[in-house]
Amino acid sequence: MNFALEIQNIANRIVNPMQVIASKGCKPQQEFLFDCSVLDEKYLTHDDITKSPEYEERFDRLKKLTGPVVYVFEMDSISKTTPKEIVDSIQAYSLSENARPVPAIKTNYPQTNILYVGKVKGKFYGRVIQHLGFHRDKGTQGLQLCYWAKRLNLKLKITAMEFENDAKDLIPIFENCLADKLKPILGKHK
Repeated sequence: MNFALEIQNIANRIVNPMQVIASKGCKPQQEFLFDCSVLDEKYLTHDDITKSPEYEERFDRLKKLTGPVVYVFEMDSISKTTPKEIVDSIQAYSLSENARPVPAIKTNYPQTNILYVGKVKGKFYGRVIQHLGFHRDKGTQGLQLCYWAKRLNLKLKITAMEFENDAKDLIPIFENCLADKLKPILGKHK
């Protein structure tokens, strides 16, 4: 096998989508609002949040995002929650007996309204379910919002930027660069 040629092929597979994104951008960004104070614990057991009257329309929109997505969780301007309150609440939750895995908390967390920056290669709605805390697999890392954000009356806006499938290898780069610029409270970005 000619490894040098294989590296060149890999570079072309990355460069071509990057050039398209550099000239045209990603698909139009979409925003989704979630009021954590009304996240109902019934979705932890038997009910499917994607089919609930309160969330069905939102999840119908979320399900249309099938390609790779870079997303940002941002506290709404009407939320008066401070980064310290968020960190304290997550740390208290993390110490509870049945805590699910949450993203890393920065040692010197910034004073920002950006909670988290993430990525997913497909099925964005499934990742949102994980972040809300309603995923059936208790070992999957996510924000687990229904466990700690409800009592904070946290209102969040999720902004999603979807890319064409051929850009899936690029989204870790976009996630890291965006996180470096936005300085979210949670998450480990290298």
